Amino acid sequence: MSALNVRVLIVDDEPDVCQYISALLHSAGVESEIALDGTAAIENIRSRRPGHFGLVLLDVSMPQQNGWEMLTALREAGDEVPVIFVSARDSTEDRVRGLRLGADDFVVKPFSFDELLARMEAVLRRRRSLAPLCIGELKLDMARRKTERCGKPVDLSPREFDLLLALSKSPGATLSRAQLLFDVWDMTFDPGTNLLDVHLGRLRKKLDRFGRPAIQTMRGEGYRLAVENLQS
Repeated sequence: MSALNVRVLIVDDEPDVCQYISALLHSAGVESEIALDGTAAIENIRSRRPGHFGLVLLDVSMPQQNGWEMLTALREAGDEVPVIFVSARDSTEDRVRGLRLGADDFVVKPFSFDELLARMEAVLRRRRSLAPLCIGELKLDMARRKTERCGKPVDLSPREFDLLLALSKSPGATLSRAQLLFDVWDMTFDPGTNLLDVHLGRLRKKLDRFGRPAIQTMRGEGYRLAVENLQS
């Protein structure tokens, strides 16, 4: 059985291909729906609640609206649903074009269903690992490495973002200096400098402009993200 737990939209102008893929997905316990061209697929997606489809399998060559056009329309509308092209077009140029337009993967027909399923699972794992991390009024955009507090952008350096991320992965828990040095700088020893203190000071100053102190010093133990101070 597949580890997938999403509804898949299959977009292909060949009904037999759609039915074939749908039957294979059903055998793996995955629900799916079918659209025979890009226009119908866009209408289907927009008529449903956000997130109704967790993944789109998209052909390139179709009437009405081809795969390139459909994906462009989705991304321009801000829809980031994962998309995998499933196409007989196998040139490097086609694969590169698909990825540059915002596709997550490109599978060439004919394909092994086991490979397609594995790629679907890999795409969803990758997307889930990049999902925004939200702790009260604090939001970390993992994909763009951007931070917001109370809906306002917080301009962090790469190291400051990594430091906040290390604390945010264990909200409320105390992390020692040694743990933070390892997580952020990959240091297995304390260099005896104020490296951590300087970055913590800058991070605190930037975060606390928008609310109560976000990072608490636990004397003799380390530092913690003060979850109670991040609640609206």
